Amino acid sequence: MGLIVLNILADVLYDLLRPDKPHLPPRCQCDIPYLYRNLRTLNRNIPSNQWGGDWQDIQITDISIGDDIERIRQIRNEMQHSTTFNLHDTRFMELCNIIVDLLKRLQQHNKPSRLYTDHLNDILAKTISAEDVTLVENETDARLETAVEVEFEQSTYVPQRKNKKS
Repeated sequence: MGLIVLNILADVLYDLLRPDKPHLPPRCQCDIPYLYRNLRTLNRNIPSNQWGGDWQDIQITDISIGDDIERIRQIRNEMQHSTTFNLHDTRFMELCNIIVDLLKRLQQHNKPSRLYTDHLNDILAKTISAEDVTLVENETDARLETAVEVEFEQSTYVPQRKNKKS
């Protein structure tokens, strides 16, 4: 989910801001808080429930550009301020559905050279399954055990030096 937030959602906001801010820094220097702050300052795409609301304030029927800017802010904040690095499957799917809907709307507005939904599909296709994670963990554990055994065996073997007589 981090790749989606850092890459695609930031790209969306950058593309929204670019026509209204001619001297915008390069994309690599613009994060979501910077882009959000500038879009909010422009005050062109006002959300249905004003700026800075909570998730509960955004209804499924709120589909203006400003509402999607707020959704992006909420998703970014949820990921950035999470106290755990774990996102349950249910929440992951909820966020993916929200993201797909807003990407479809905003790619119609922004008309990017590469569709945001195509970029999202590429990232999701690279997602690692739980089985893959378990397999890698097991391989890593096995390699660590082998390394510890070898190190242990090597540390117990101390060759004796032959004394040279002068």
